Amino acid sequence: MADKSNSLPTRIGAKIRTPAGTRAARALLVLVLVVPTLVSAVYMWIMWDPELYLKHVPVAIANDDTGAVTDGHTQNMGADILDNLASGGELEFHRVSSAEADRGLRENRYAFSVVIPADFTRDVLTVTDPQPKQARISVLYNDFNGTLGPAVANSVVAEAQREITKTIGREYAGQILVGVNSLGSGLGDAAQGATQLAQGVGQLADGSRQLKTGLDSASTGAAQLAAGAGDLRTGATQLATGAGELVTGTDQLGSGAVQIRDGVDQIVTPLLALAKPAGDLADTLAPALERLRADPATADAAAQLTGLLDQLRSTNPDSLTGQLNQLHDGTAELARELTDPKADYRAGVLALADGGAQLRDGAGQLVTGADELSTGLRQLDEGGRQLQDGVAQLGDGANQLNGGLQGGAASAPHIANTDGSAYMVAEPVVMDIHNQEPSQIVRDGDRSHKEIAGGAGPVIVVMGAFLAAVVLWMLVRPLRGRESGSPWRRAAAPVLRGSGIGLACGIAVAAAAAAYASSVGWSPHQWPAMAAVVALVGITAALTTQLFVVLFGRVSGSIAAFAFFMFQTFAFGGIFPSGTTPSAFKPFEVIAPMTYARRAVIRADIALYDQMFWISILMLLLMISGSVALMIGVRYARNRMTDRPSRHTEHLVAHPA
Repeated sequence: MADKSNSLPTRIGAKIRTPAGTRAARALLVLVLVVPTLVSAVYMWIMWDPELYLKHVPVAIANDDTGAVTDGHTQNMGADILDNLASGGELEFHRVSSAEADRGLRENRYAFSVVIPADFTRDVLTVTDPQPKQARISVLYNDFNGTLGPAVANSVVAEAQREITKTIGREYAGQILVGVNSLGSGLGDAAQGATQLAQGVGQLADGSRQLKTGLDSASTGAAQLAAGAGDLRTGATQLATGAGELVTGTDQLGSGAVQIRDGVDQIVTPLLALAKPAGDLADTLAPALERLRADPATADAAAQLTGLLDQLRSTNPDSLTGQLNQLHDGTAELARELTDPKADYRAGVLALADGGAQLRDGAGQLVTGADELSTGLRQLDEGGRQLQDGVAQLGDGANQLNGGLQGGAASAPHIANTDGSAYMVAEPVVMDIHNQEPSQIVRDGDRSHKEIAGGAGPVIVVMGAFLAAVVLWMLVRPLRGRESGSPWRRAAAPVLRGSGIGLACGIAVAAAAAAYASSVGWSPHQWPAMAAVVALVGITAALTTQLFVVLFGRVSGSIAAFAFFMFQTFAFGGIFPSGTTPSAFKPFEVIAPMTYARRAVIRADIALYDQMFWISILMLLLMISGSVALMIGVRYARNRMTDRPSRHTEHLVAHPA
């Protein structure tokens, strides 16, 4: 029968067992694991420079700027700034909408996001307004994508802010220089207008001299007007004399009218006294006469008698009595008009006499000087026309001067709020930095006093679970008990017992880490789903770490597990942002359980159960099952290797030579 001591399973078991069985091999393993780990840690702590990897850092840039119209031209400074940033090629820029910039950052597609708001250009152009408003740019971080992400982004943001400030500064300088040029052109026009204004002023002086001469002539004409008023004064004297004679005649007429009034009064008054009884009799006989007029036999006589009696009634203006009353009243009124100074006629005559006297005094001077005044005024008019021409030229020059000055003033920058505008020119843009999930928060404004916040939750859960697993298997034996029976049973039972302990401890430690993260502000959207993911992470940490201890023994395996933990820390994306990992550590990102644990935790945190979430869950399950299978396989190979010498000894005893 062929000797199977050199079979393939035996050789594999020997190779697996040998490193853990000799001190030299263990020392070599420790050196192989510890030295690279220490070198890597020192490199990442001291020499890690994220600027070397910026071209691989994905950044979302969004422009909501609606632009503004200045001097008839549409400007969109937000678009110009993004074009300048993207053309630099320093980062992996992705032009997206503002909604996608926010959502993609939460979903770990971008390291950080830059969003330019809708009123950016309008705010930039308010530099000369009474209330200038600083333009703002939103910069979004998310510590779920790496707690050192803000440190990487800050240097980029500072450089971007310098470039943006330089761009806007050029815009401000352009506006000021254009205004200065326009002001100079306006001042040139103003100088030309001032020359015309000076010429017009000279013509105005000549016209004013002519105006003075005309006024002298007008003064002489006024004197001649006073001297020539004699003729008018003669006529006015005659008018005044006639008015005096009219007053005298009126006095004579008044005396006669008084005599007539008195005579009429002496005759008419007795007659009216006699006629009154007859009038009363007529009123008394009127009813009887009406009855007689109704009788045909006496109608004519009654009618004649009625007509006779009507002549005696004072109420009838056409009767004899009425006419006597009118004669009496008329003579009295005539006497009053001719004698009473307050009566209209008498007062008019007296006023005519006074007015005639005044006309006599003033009219002569006015009429005499009118001709000379007219001559002087004609000369004044001629001088006024010349003055008008000069003033017209003066107006044209003044208008040109005014237009030039106004144009220059309108084009020149007008600073209403010098302090505000100066501050805005010095710092035209403010970066509004917002961390969606901060891992640390500043307390009381003191940046040296920071506290852990909810953004550190995924890192706390993942790193806490895997680090605790390393410590766990340093203290607990990975294989529990001995079994008899088939080789596979003897290989699987100790592994499964140890895995059961690791599973329970892993879940407990992961839950404790999640509880601590919750106490500092971590708050997933759906805790039931998160609890399941946290349990899976704890199981993965326990079983993948147990694999190292089973393969290499408790000491060497623990060191190997810790070394693997460190390399995962550099590559899994929770500390160092995606794209900034040195190329030597990139392979660990693909094989590291912490990479998929972090992705699953973040997706569960935001309740995003997409393809990445399910791939991460599947990878964790495969790593769990692969670790268990590999531990059982290694245990089986070792058991077979141990059994070979024992069976060979039994064979020699049973068949001695």
